[in-house]
Amino acid sequence: MQRRNLTKLVRILGLLGSDQPGERASAAQAAHRLVTSLGVTWMELLEPPPAEVKTKVVVQRVRDYDLDQQAAAEARMRQLKTTNDRLEKEVRALRRRLTNIAERQRRAREMAEAGPEA
Repeated sequence: MQRRNLTKLVRILGLLGSDQPGERASAAQAAHRLVTSLGVTWMELLEPPPAEVKTKVVVQRVRDYDLDQQAAAEARMRQLKTTNDRLEKEVRALRRRLTNIAERQRRAREMAEAGPEA
């Protein structure tokens, strides 16, 4: 049930304690209308909410089996440095290639602009 509807129902049920019999009857009727309009029964409404299922966290220990963590980290760093160096060389080669292509295109434009006189 939404909070808004619950608040409304609580206010209506509070009127059941009135000294006036007509007011009590109206409150009971209004409460019943509200509950049925929400599509729930009084039994469903008054039933306690289901208990939350708590999940258990399982922590597993990882066995090192004589693994030297520092050596493993250093090896991984060397591997990454080698990869980084290779990628930097590839980037430099691609930049040179793009510069050469741009230079050829510039020369072709200059020759086209100069026309057949050259």
